[in-house]
Amino acid sequence: MNIWADFDPLWSISREGGTPNECESPDEDEGSGGRGPSSQREVLCDWRDQPLLPEEKPGDLHNDSSRLRMSPSLYRQECLPGRWLVCDPEQLTAFHLAVLDGEALALLRFFEQPASPAEAARAFSQVSRESLLLLLRLLVGLGLLVPVTARPAPGGSAEHKGNGMILSAWLHITNACNLACQYCYVRKSSEHLTEETARQTVEAIFRSARRHGYRAVHLKYAGGEPTLRLRQVLTLHDYALALGEQARIRVSASLLTNGVALSERAIASLKERRIRVMLSLDGLGQQHDLQRPFGHGHGSFAYVERALNRLLAAGWPPAVNVTVSRRNLAGLPALLEYLLARDLPFTLSYYRENDCATNIEYLRFEEEEMIAGMRAAFAVIESRLPRRRLFNALLDRTHPGHASPYACGMGRNYLVIDQRGGVARCQAALGQTITTIAAEDPLEAVRRFSGGLRAVPVDEKEGCRACRWRYWCAGGCPLLTFRLTGRLDVRSPNCAIYQALFPDVLRLEALRVLKYGTPLAF
Repeated sequence: MNIWADFDPLWSISREGGTPNECESPDEDEGSGGRGPSSQREVLCDWRDQPLLPEEKPGDLHNDSSRLRMSPSLYRQECLPGRWLVCDPEQLTAFHLAVLDGEALALLRFFEQPASPAEAARAFSQVSRESLLLLLRLLVGLGLLVPVTARPAPGGSAEHKGNGMILSAWLHITNACNLACQYCYVRKSSEHLTEETARQTVEAIFRSARRHGYRAVHLKYAGGEPTLRLRQVLTLHDYALALGEQARIRVSASLLTNGVALSERAIASLKERRIRVMLSLDGLGQQHDLQRPFGHGHGSFAYVERALNRLLAAGWPPAVNVTVSRRNLAGLPALLEYLLARDLPFTLSYYRENDCATNIEYLRFEEEEMIAGMRAAFAVIESRLPRRRLFNALLDRTHPGHASPYACGMGRNYLVIDQRGGVARCQAALGQTITTIAAEDPLEAVRRFSGGLRAVPVDEKEGCRACRWRYWCAGGCPLLTFRLTGRLDVRSPNCAIYQALFPDVLRLEALRVLKYGTPLAF
């Protein structure tokens, strides 16, 4: 019997806090799909010594009353002939994916009906008792087998508390931008955060962080184009670091940029402060230029590639965010080959309609063409499988492996602060402010506000309750759902795309595990 996994002896990946996505990810390698440990805590679990059952005592393994069962929400899929990926997409505490050969799968399926380890030992007498018990311990550690008496772990119990989680904040530095991206939701102007408002903004964030017991704050500098006011960003970040040191709160940050004005000196300043760079790149050459031109209509790809090369040369590689639309879908395979060849982390996001978008008919996609286009891109990934996890960065705003009742941190552990000091729930809805930075606790005001755009738990959404993937997409982006359906309590308009592609994404992860993971033989 053989099991393949990317841990040895067993690494349990559990969430540090919140749902990782473009809106709120605190990962130092943002968009990397779990490359760094700052948004995922890696806890060594010595499964060889773990009890199979909570009440286990010496001799219990021979007692037919001690019973295990296969997880009732287990998912399995043949990823290669004779190789089966198994995981539990409804597990709310931690996520594990493993690949089993036919014999190991047969043992797992033996527990489709509750059975004891002693019964399994009699049924699989060809396997030594020691090896069988080790294998059962591993399957329990993975969450694939559970004690019959086990109660489901509560999900989201720390969603509204600090408890070591990370408070994320989007700082809208400026409305100005040097590009005219076709899908941008910002109404451009010269308005920006003043120096005084900027300081008050950071102070407000830390007031809320202290009140709610957060031990870490992640700041996302955005716009507009924040590099147009980079000196202010750097000064503001230095102030945030000082406040964090005083409050004993860890501070991390990222800068969302189009990259066209990113100089070597700017990169050095960002690297010195460990501000991660998230670079927007939608294709190669014209594929990028069609969606992200300058205001005068000329393309920006050459400038973005220059910034990317400068970042790599400086040893400060960016995470790349790709916005996928009908317009650039055909060029996605070539772009992914380009990024994989440079070992760059990336995140794929889908175009979302908004009131400021232009040429919507060229951006709006149909379900079948998106599914086909993404599968063509996945074929490139399969031919160049990277060592890093990618599967939670491939499918728009979903978060495979990070089960949550919510699609994002909106209204829970996320603040969006506009250039005037107004506080909103979502950066794509900057005009819908709830309070201001003058409030004693802006986060509490955001949490308590019951009107307007809000997050609805996925189990309360029509069309989601019976879906096995519901905790990985959580019903999708609330803003998109409301815009296209007029409701917040229904499934995402992209639901059919997600359901079609989740198995493809999991298969890619299983192939990566087979290629780079540790085979365990029993």
